[in-house]
Amino acid sequence: MKIIIKNGESVDVFSDASDVSVLPKSKLVRTFNEDGSLNEEFKLVDKKIELNDDLDNDKTEIIVTLDVRK
Repeated sequence: MKIIIKNGESVDVFSDASDVSVLPKSKLVRTFNEDGSLNEEFKLVDKKIELNDDLDNDKTEIIVTLDVRK
């Protein structure tokens, strides 16, 4: 799994789902440090989920792209 957060030209990539929280009703995206403390909070603008198939290795990667702003 890969979570991509795009904030304008800035792009952050996370591979652990516990590092990112999406609050759909509040339209917020929160990122967390390794110790579980809040790192940053963004406004959710758009989200996209895609599946990337690797047929050679018989795997599928889930890619979540979150467009945000401060």
